[in-house]
Amino acid sequence: MERNLLLLVLIISNILSSDTFWFSYRSVTLDKALIYEEKNIAPLVVPFTGKVASKCKVLVSSKKYDSKLTRLNKNFFKILPCFYKVGSKITSQSTSTLHSIKDEVELIIVPTRFIVDFKDDFANISILMQ
Repeated sequence: MERNLLLLVLIISNILSSDTFWFSYRSVTLDKALIYEEKNIAPLVVPFTGKVASKCKVLVSSKKYDSKLTRLNKNFFKILPCFYKVGSKITSQSTSTLHSIKDEVELIIVPTRFIVDFKDDFANISILMQ
């Protein structure tokens, strides 16, 4: 019983201290005004080892005692450009009537796995691919 408890504690601590996260993003603009935005960063529960597709170094501002997830969420728009080249999709639709023109643009960044390593004031982001 004690052995099982020890294994459970080790597994949970490994999951909670993981540096691997999921990232996804979706935004919709209508006539250059943001009408919908969905930002997602979540710890990856199941360990994943893939090959590194790209690396990115970002200057982040946060307090030392913040968790990694909190640091990532506070600096979301600073790390967003790292994911543009991995799996982004942009759709644009314009409709015109007699009195107006409506332009709708949707940006989607598909869910992507990444590893983050914080060093001093920088976040080193390694994007993982299968």
